[in-house]
Amino acid sequence: MKKYCENCGKEIAENDLFCPYCGKRLSQNKMVSQINNTAPTNSNSRNSLAIAGFILSIVSSLLCCGMFNTISLILSIVGLTQAPRYNGNGKGLAIAGIVISASIMLLNILFSSINVRIPASYEIPGTFSF
Repeated sequence: MKKYCENCGKEIAENDLFCPYCGKRLSQNKMVSQINNTAPTNSNSRNSLAIAGFILSIVSSLLCCGMFNTISLILSIVGLTQAPRYNGNGKGLAIAGIVISASIMLLNILFSSINVRIPASYEIPGTFSF
């Protein structure tokens, strides 16, 4: 049977007194979760950084023309790295936040490097301009 730390959810050896990953002291009654050989789950746990990164990437790309994409990209990356801690909760949102933020940032870089300028008064040959 596999045993998991109650605090961080990572697999531990049977005779460990401290979790080698988070350093929490393990007691006999809180040390293991052997139900279905899975790490302990908390139904109320939410990966708030992944959620915040995704929402900020949507809001930033739709309303702010990508002004906060760097912040949303950082939040989404941190949310993705913390997804195993929340048993995978928020992994999809974090990936979506990374994709949206990175694509908007790349589009902004592309359009700023092209530097397309539209003249204030463009005259079509053979027509009058006012």
